[in-house]
Amino acid sequence: MALEAIVTALACLSTTSPRASEHHVPLIMRNSLEPFHVDNVSFLLCSIQYMSDELQSLKAELMELQELITEYKNQAPAAPIETRIFQPLEAFGMAARGPELNEMPRNCLDQKHGQVRIQIKAGEEPFYVNCDQKVRNGGWLVIAYRFDGSEDFNRDWQAYKSGFGALNAEFFIGLDKLHRLTISGDHELLIIMRSKSGEERFALYDLFSIGSEAEKYLLNVLGAYRGDSGDSLRYHAGKKFTTFDQDNDDNGQNCARTHAGAWWYGRECFESNLFGTFQFKYGQEISYFKGILWKTFVPGPTGSLRYVRMLIRPYKQPK
Repeated sequence: MALEAIVTALACLSTTSPRASEHHVPLIMRNSLEPFHVDNVSFLLCSIQYMSDELQSLKAELMELQELITEYKNQAPAAPIETRIFQPLEAFGMAARGPELNEMPRNCLDQKHGQVRIQIKAGEEPFYVNCDQKVRNGGWLVIAYRFDGSEDFNRDWQAYKSGFGALNAEFFIGLDKLHRLTISGDHELLIIMRSKSGEERFALYDLFSIGSEAEKYLLNVLGAYRGDSGDSLRYHAGKKFTTFDQDNDDNGQNCARTHAGAWWYGRECFESNLFGTFQFKYGQEISYFKGILWKTFVPGPTGSLRYVRMLIRPYKQPK
């Protein structure tokens, strides 16, 4: 494009016709140059005009490129991020090379704080997770987060299987991913919760694993408890997961329907339910054990926890 501009400018400079050169000089400039030697100046004005035209064209293309970049940045979170990032390599016929592209982390150990793309094992589809490197020596992978009630947790079986919400907001990672993560090796579970008064407590289990969909994602491993919240998850060990459209509890009714949220319910329904109804700050007190509850901290039947995070990380035996 720059070469074409130079060639055009040279063509203008080679023009000997005063009429032709004057054609390229804006009217206001011709009027202002009339007392001077127009024939000598018009050649230069011709080249300047062409250069100016080319500059405007470049500016237009730059603006168009900027709009494309902005459009990519504003794409919805549900769009496949990995496709948008890595597809250009294939488009240019370039194979991904080097360990930094071929070897993805399996979990959040030794990774950055924030969103990280992991692959549990070779051949499986990679996906993004939220890593926490600030809590209890880091290495944690967030599997559930509740803090403002923006996400509805009273969902059906398919939603809980696949997961829902955005990583930077309220979300649940999905039972299928959680199963694949927890069977890839021993994992520990950390639950951080806050009451409406802002009091924070935690529960830490040194082993945690759930079964497959064929096993109804039962909570099949729950290790020793440490913490200051009380052990209100122990009752749910060995229980299958229940949603309002798939009743897998031992109760005569569907506990997910009764308590407005999916969970690993048992015969007496629950002693904890972290997927219950969120209590808004100025809302009416939730009753009938339908809130986000933890029997040894916020037991119900009214009220609800205001903040919950569930995190897992590979378990390392203490030395």
